[in-house]
Amino acid sequence: MAAVLDCQLVEAALAAPAPATWPALRRRAEAALADQGLPTTRQEGWKYTDLAPLRSLSFVPGARADVDIAPVILPEARGSRLVFVNGHYDSHRSNVTNLPAGVRFMNLAGAPDLAHELGTLARGEDCFANLNHARFGDGALVLVPRGVEVPGPLHVVFLSEQEGPEATFALPRLFVVLEKGAQATLVEEYQGRGRYLTSAVTEVLVREDAVLNHERIQREGREAFHFAQLAAKVERRGTYACRTISFGARLSRATPHLAMTEEGAHVTLDGLALLGDAQVADTHSFIDHTVAHCTSRQTHKTIADDNARAVFNGIIQVRPGAQGTDAQQQCRGLLLSAQARIDAKPQLEIYADDVKCAHGAAIGQLDPDELFYLQSRGLRPDLARNLLTYAFASDLLGRIPVPSLRRQLRASVLARTGTEHLEALR
Repeated sequence: MAAVLDCQLVEAALAAPAPATWPALRRRAEAALADQGLPTTRQEGWKYTDLAPLRSLSFVPGARADVDIAPVILPEARGSRLVFVNGHYDSHRSNVTNLPAGVRFMNLAGAPDLAHELGTLARGEDCFANLNHARFGDGALVLVPRGVEVPGPLHVVFLSEQEGPEATFALPRLFVVLEKGAQATLVEEYQGRGRYLTSAVTEVLVREDAVLNHERIQREGREAFHFAQLAAKVERRGTYACRTISFGARLSRATPHLAMTEEGAHVTLDGLALLGDAQVADTHSFIDHTVAHCTSRQTHKTIADDNARAVFNGIIQVRPGAQGTDAQQQCRGLLLSAQARIDAKPQLEIYADDVKCAHGAAIGQLDPDELFYLQSRGLRPDLARNLLTYAFASDLLGRIPVPSLRRQLRASVLARTGTEHLEALR
């Protein structure tokens, strides 16, 4: 274990007792941690993401806290909401009174027997994921039975609150299963205040003919660190649409891994990061076409201002025998300052010969012709710039199926771009 003790987060997490549930998962994670250190820029997957700021912080486990959840409540999910504060389930602020019969929407610690497949999808890619596997105390469980359609969104809120002088950490967990023919919309949201670290793991299983829309919202505090691993498996004719919106955190990293394991499966993986100051956002995605006749679509957009830095490395792999694959990947970056930086590396790895695959990346500044056009119509230069920035992000936000969440995020983008007074755009 000495290899990972260069980070006080690891020391603090491993000092806590391991929960008794899922012992095999925890043993595997503990064994992996023995050989893992805190990632460094000498490693290919981390060469643009420096974790040095973590080493200077002293971490303690987050305690239960009294927080105001009014700003994060979605009217459409008033009776389908789970709330966790500093990693602890908050039954008083949760409300699951409006669910279809048979749907299980609850905390993991309350029903360990219902999540026997937990840990079978997510891999221990780094010490952050393995810390979660080894020491998470609770999390959210979503089970939608065969043929059931959940009419409103299921909202899972993970809040963090630093109350003392030391930085805190939380290890959120989310396990989602949609049985054959089920349909649901899930909103997974992270917010907080102060200096803290979130290391989250989410596992999603979409069975035959099931449909899941998954909105992942990261609005952590500007002093926070956010690491999130997502592992999803999509079976025959299943549809999984995932969208990650990242506005917060001093440093964030997302590692979605989506696998289509039976024919006819379809996945959509979209992302939007809006960065300023010295924020860093890192996305390393992997879409795995393991069988024939599956489709995937990926669009990732980044807006970087001030001294912000963004990283995108997206891999689409078409395995041998995965004939008839249809995969498209696009990465778009918008630089708003001379100091901002975006590093993009879209990748296709194709081992089959009857496929239709394409990828591309484009990073640049605002179009001078478009700016001139708007100014010639009477807009001030700063307003023209902000309006085009908002337009760059608006198409991804417009696809969000929850009206109140869509309005919230549009308002956040408008505020960040200085166009919040343009009410018509909301």
